[in-house]
Amino acid sequence: MKKLLIASALILGASMAMFSCNNGAYDANPNVDDGAALNPLSPDSGGVSVYLGSMEGVLNNRKLVYAPAFYYVDTAGNTQIIARVKDDSIFHRTLRVTFAPYSGIDTYSVTAGDMNPRVNFVKLDTSRVDLAGRKIYNTYTANTGDKLGYATINIIGEEGGNYRGYLFGKLYRVLPEKQFADTMSLEYTEFYFRKLNWPLPPEYLQYLAN
Repeated sequence: MKKLLIASALILGASMAMFSCNNGAYDANPNVDDGAALNPLSPDSGGVSVYLGSMEGVLNNRKLVYAPAFYYVDTAGNTQIIARVKDDSIFHRTLRVTFAPYSGIDTYSVTAGDMNPRVNFVKLDTSRVDLAGRKIYNTYTANTGDKLGYATINIIGEEGGNYRGYLFGKLYRVLPEKQFADTMSLEYTEFYFRKLNWPLPPEYLQYLAN
């Protein structure tokens, strides 16, 4: 009887553990409520196939995962989106999108002459430094103003304030000098940007440095 009771308790505990693992998005930060986020492992997840706080897609013919991927509203009321290629300690490749202002769930089509939203991609230039020995970042944009560059950002959900959807586009290098032969081509890329409040938690501040 004792063995039967122990076995029953183990089965019950395992069942509870499995249930809790599928109860929404995993929340590793107790200061952030992810209770409304969708779980890509659930069949009823509303089309979500990437985890909260990440982005995944093809950049220049290579599939990449971006983590973290988040957004915040700055002191001027602009919505700032940041997505850093995961474990990219060499190039620090980072997508930055600025909505001034953000207009809610919609498809945002960006052409070279548009100013809102601004779509930029930065990458560390490992081949040179400036005259003071500081790092140089190459900046690519869809908003070139030179009839080159485009992007589409489709935000299809805002559960719990987190943005989910997809984007794509072609960005051209404009800084530190214009070099339109150097491009960043973003194919269909799914995102699930985590909402963060300003000021950002210390662990996220490093992604604003470049």
